[in-house]
Amino acid sequence: MLAASSSQYDEQHKGQNAAQQTDKQLHIVEWHHMDLYKFYPLAFVASSSIRAIFYPLNLVKSRLQLQKQNNVYNGMRHAFSSVYKREGFSALYRGFWITLPQIGASCIYSTIYEKARSVLHLKANIESPLLVSALAGGIASVSAQFIFVPTDVVSQHMMIYNNPKQFLGSSVNKAAIINLLGADVHKPFGSSRNYFASSLLGLRVVRAVHKVDGITGFYRGFFSSLLLYLPHSMCFWSAYYLWLGFFKRSFGIDSQIERSPEKFRSLLALQSISGALGGTTAALCTNCLEILRIRVQVHRTGYLETISRLYSEEGRNVFTKGLAPRMINNGLQSFCVITGYEAIKRLCVLPEYKNAIVW
Repeated sequence: MLAASSSQYDEQHKGQNAAQQTDKQLHIVEWHHMDLYKFYPLAFVASSSIRAIFYPLNLVKSRLQLQKQNNVYNGMRHAFSSVYKREGFSALYRGFWITLPQIGASCIYSTIYEKARSVLHLKANIESPLLVSALAGGIASVSAQFIFVPTDVVSQHMMIYNNPKQFLGSSVNKAAIINLLGADVHKPFGSSRNYFASSLLGLRVVRAVHKVDGITGFYRGFFSSLLLYLPHSMCFWSAYYLWLGFFKRSFGIDSQIERSPEKFRSLLALQSISGALGGTTAALCTNCLEILRIRVQVHRTGYLETISRLYSEEGRNVFTKGLAPRMINNGLQSFCVITGYEAIKRLCVLPEYKNAIVW
């Protein structure tokens, strides 16, 4: 009976809280506002679609960052046209399927991010959405790296499979993994035999990494990934809320919502634009860390050696190398992610919160 009465009290208490919260408009949809059985499938589909659309940009960005100065490509347009003409359209998606587990990592990131936001806001009494989101993003990013790093290591080796010497040079240590992939590295991808070999490329890279470096090889550059994605995530969410706050103040959004919340339909658009600007800002601030990460993972060199080589080979260009495709990729991808993420959250709210949603 005590348990039953406690349960009834909890339900009544939740209902009262819901009623109180629906009295005010929901600018930010939290985890407890949503039906998660609807949210996860929709988020999975959206994440898969966005990843597929922007993967070619990611491949081009990676190749530009791996090349020494401009010894392979002169820029983003040249890289796109060269890959397409010399290797075919499928080369733009080389390594894509091996990154599919990252979709699951994105769901893990979203879950930890939203849970951390709730704890920081409700338990730690942090009121600032900017600070809450920055801290939650940093916490979530650390957890996601356990999936991102090994899939990045494999996919990045697949990206340079067709012309490894141009990206790795003649160093035996750098090319140790590529050298194990077999003599078909220079063969064209036209024959059916070689098509079959290329379809198994991911599995062959996995085996080569394990043979050369063991299990630890899949987590090569883990620290550099943390060094990149933790500040990148914190920078993105900080910039996102700064831009969103700027737009709200500039256009008097809060007062418009208070006057006629049912007629207001611009918040999602402002969130999307803020997401694009946040992604571009984060890319600009962390580009040199991205180059450090990918070179440690693919060139198989230590941190000090990698930094020394970058300084001697690239100089100040280390801050702008591959920056254009990275800013475009981050900006457009962040626009799509925020649009999809916020729209899905609104579509998945529980019935008692539907009238409080602001679009």
